[in-house]
Amino acid sequence: MSAGRLWKIFRLNVKQMYSRWFLALIAFIFATSFMASASARRPENYSSLFAGLGSVALLLAISGPFGSLSLVKSEVDFVFSTPADPLVVYIAKTAASAVLPLFLLAAYTAPLPRPDAASYAEYAASLIFDTAFFALMAGASSLVPIHRRILYAAPPIAVAAATLVRPELSPLYGLVHPSPAYVAYSGAAAALAFLATPRGHLDELAANAYGVLAPHGVLAPPGLGGAARVAGPARIGPTPWRAVWTTSVNGAVRMRLGGPRGGLVVLRRVNAFKVILPLSAASAAVYYLVLRYLPRADFLVTFASFSYVSVFSFQYAGSTVASDRLWLSVAAEPARYFRLRMLARAAIAAISLAPWAAVYALESLSYPPAAYLVPAVAALALTLPAASWLAAAYSGLPQMRELGLSQSQFRFTLRIALASFLYLIFAVSLSVPYFLSFASLNAPASTPLLRPAADVTSAASLALSAAFFYLTTYSPWASSIWSWFVNKLSEDGYV
Repeated sequence: MSAGRLWKIFRLNVKQMYSRWFLALIAFIFATSFMASASARRPENYSSLFAGLGSVALLLAISGPFGSLSLVKSEVDFVFSTPADPLVVYIAKTAASAVLPLFLLAAYTAPLPRPDAASYAEYAASLIFDTAFFALMAGASSLVPIHRRILYAAPPIAVAAATLVRPELSPLYGLVHPSPAYVAYSGAAAALAFLATPRGHLDELAANAYGVLAPHGVLAPPGLGGAARVAGPARIGPTPWRAVWTTSVNGAVRMRLGGPRGGLVVLRRVNAFKVILPLSAASAAVYYLVLRYLPRADFLVTFASFSYVSVFSFQYAGSTVASDRLWLSVAAEPARYFRLRMLARAAIAAISLAPWAAVYALESLSYPPAAYLVPAVAALALTLPAASWLAAAYSGLPQMRELGLSQSQFRFTLRIALASFLYLIFAVSLSVPYFLSFASLNAPASTPLLRPAADVTSAASLALSAAFFYLTTYSPWASSIWSWFVNKLSEDGYV
């Protein structure tokens, strides 16, 4: 394929992924952050810089498997029906998805002073290679089956961990201290990420995305009766609550049998607690082990852990609306359906976040400010169910239909920027009692004032979260809220 055709595919993906106003907002934020921090960056502050850079890398590593590079229906029906090379399409789409990682990495490191032109060239090369590494690993992990995504997420997580613990061992070190050695290091990481591209899976998607071309010898599971069917349907139950609870807990996961170059596509029912709860417990256990190795509890480490829990819980909870079916869910008694659905989602959120509440309670025995994150987790469980769905509808999340294929490419717009900003403010507001308690710990003279303030703000945030939960479930205004929700999804093509 010619470079011109590759450029056209790249431009098409950029136009599909980002609105012009969103790109303009990114450019404005980058310009203002550059001017604000160009004179503030000093070598003595580089330790905090590496902490921020490692946090950004961890954010990219964890969000990669759930990124925006998943296959969409238009590509299956139109792009892959042409002679276009699937690998070239994948490269162009990966390059388009690299806009946000490029911005995040550059926002931290571009304002740093460089001694000469060669250093700027080395920095630019390292920035391109590091961005390519994260984009390629995210693209590969979002395409492969769920059980293989952990393998693709491991290298970016290792890079993030090295940046936080021993920056000189990370390829991101070259963004702060450019050198030919780190350019080669970053280039090697990007090359390995490219070699890890699941080419067989790409060829399969191009020829058999719907999973209807079963090769000889591939048999469907017992009782499936053919390709492209739901395997192991869940028992719904005799009552509306049982039906809503069962469909909330048991999600359909798209799986392929008989790969890597052909096979049946089936949807298996997977209990969410078998996936989410072990991941939550494992991450909480890792966090607690990290605390044990620290000389003392760290303010930023604890706050960062709660921030990550808040962000990724919100991201996952919002993505589940894409699998909802309006024609079935709201066919009768829509107000009752949404009330039961929010109750079920709140219960799932509370159970899934329980390990983090427990680890914060355990941490509070030696670090008292962490105790205020326990009610913050409870407030999170009360607000996540409705807030995440409403934000997803406002942002224009496309529906998943026809064996888990998204109907269109997820598009970054000013709406998603506004929704993300508002949720960030909410997550920070839940941490205010923690901030006040930490301040009282470091300023004993202010303890009589700050400790009651922490108690009051903690109780207020929990009460406001409970009020929001009531507003979206049992209040007289709940029906109006969900009526807007249904209308918005219908406008976006949900059926």
